[in-house]
Amino acid sequence: MSDNRIDMKGIGKSFFETRALEGVDFSCLAGEVHALVGLNGAGKSTLMKVLGGVIQGDQGTIEFNGKSIEIAQPAAATEIGISMIHQEYSLINELSVTANIFLGREIRRGKSPVLDKGEMKRQVRAQLERFGIALNPDLPIRELNSGEKQIVEIIRALMSNSWLIVMDEPTSALSEGDKERLFRFIHRMKSEGISIVYISHHMPEIFSIADRVTVMRDGRIVLSEPTGATREATVIQAMTGKELEHFEKPHKDNLGDLLLSVRGLNKPGAFDDVSFDLMRGEILVMTGLRGCGAPEIAKCIYGLDADYSGDVAYNGRGLRPGRGPATAVSDGMGLVTENRDRNGILPILSVRDNIALPFLEKCARLGLINASGVESLVNRAIRETSTKTASPDQEIRFLSGGNKQKICFSRWLDNDLELLILLEPTRGIDVHAKADIYRIIERLAKNGVGILILSYEIDEVIILADRVLTFYQGRRIGEYRHPHFDKQRMLGDMAGTDLTGAKLDEYI
Repeated sequence: MSDNRIDMKGIGKSFFETRALEGVDFSCLAGEVHALVGLNGAGKSTLMKVLGGVIQGDQGTIEFNGKSIEIAQPAAATEIGISMIHQEYSLINELSVTANIFLGREIRRGKSPVLDKGEMKRQVRAQLERFGIALNPDLPIRELNSGEKQIVEIIRALMSNSWLIVMDEPTSALSEGDKERLFRFIHRMKSEGISIVYISHHMPEIFSIADRVTVMRDGRIVLSEPTGATREATVIQAMTGKELEHFEKPHKDNLGDLLLSVRGLNKPGAFDDVSFDLMRGEILVMTGLRGCGAPEIAKCIYGLDADYSGDVAYNGRGLRPGRGPATAVSDGMGLVTENRDRNGILPILSVRDNIALPFLEKCARLGLINASGVESLVNRAIRETSTKTASPDQEIRFLSGGNKQKICFSRWLDNDLELLILLEPTRGIDVHAKADIYRIIERLAKNGVGILILSYEIDEVIILADRVLTFYQGRRIGEYRHPHFDKQRMLGDMAGTDLTGAKLDEYI
């Protein structure tokens, strides 16, 4: 086992007038899983970018095995064995597993330009066998699921002789099965002296696999302890600087009239014979494991998919399949997608433009945009969602993940909104931003908006829902109403099994 270690000492970094890092000390030892946590904007990503050579600190030093070094660019980090795996995979779909792993450092036959594909495949297969992973090196990346793509990223890092791998929210897009496989992989890497910096908001994961947890807040380290010497509540309190205000589900005596009716919805390979109703002011949550079919149902309702059979009625009239988002918006529907960076925002546009875009037509008369109307809409949206932004003119790509998500919500805070569809509304955001978003959802429901949510997080489902529909492999399995939620049975529905006699802790 190697005895490598990295020590970052007194790291500081400013972006104009904003102090992103202030005197940060962070270390990582070989064979250690070190969890790095904090609210969005706490400085985690900035610190890791300094470590990875993406940006340079204004002050402080980095030591590798006790010797001061300079990491002025990513190539310098790679040279000393540091790799970063981001939430968005950097793989080429049309190339094979082997070709992606060796991209940019291909093995050639002697001095000829001919690639030695056999030797590259042999080395990849040896690495896969080393860690007990069953994966065909010849498969194109497009045929892999999210968990398998992540493994390819990790194997590529290991074959670049990395001893330290930074993983940013590694389980955000993984199924439960893929999570378990990733955790086994991490444990195997630990045993071989490989270190992991594990960035995550999921406390059960952190306390399950991490040896140490470090909490950042406002650009500083506020807690760093072995996981066995601290508790989840202590970590959350350190993240927020105070006890997080407990979100309490308000009791609803009466809901509004029928808003949405789904009958016999069917799409081969996705979902089968799905029926349900949604009332005005109701929060209806669909849940299951990834691949359960719920996201596809939501997209059919919004008009993004025409390839289904069955009937969808909204405000008492049937909806035409595949009518498109423009028609959905004019009908008073809104959608927050599961991937905000890819499908939810336009990163080069300002906060103002991202909020106003769906409603420019409404804010126009005789072809001219009513600037005061747009400004009123934008200011209200920022205020009501507590979005932190330098100004409405700031490019949205410079906001933290939680604030980007609030913008995705804020664009629908329109008086004409009647139905809001939310796909994984708190994916990849911190606990404080989650609480803000929960309050936004409840406020909309109180105003009579019907809310249809997809969430894979069982605790979030129970916190938010007035009613829950459980799905398994495209079929609706169960229905539960607040406050009579049976967490054990719901998990059993999602897994396609009966957990009545099992210990619930084994499945959480």
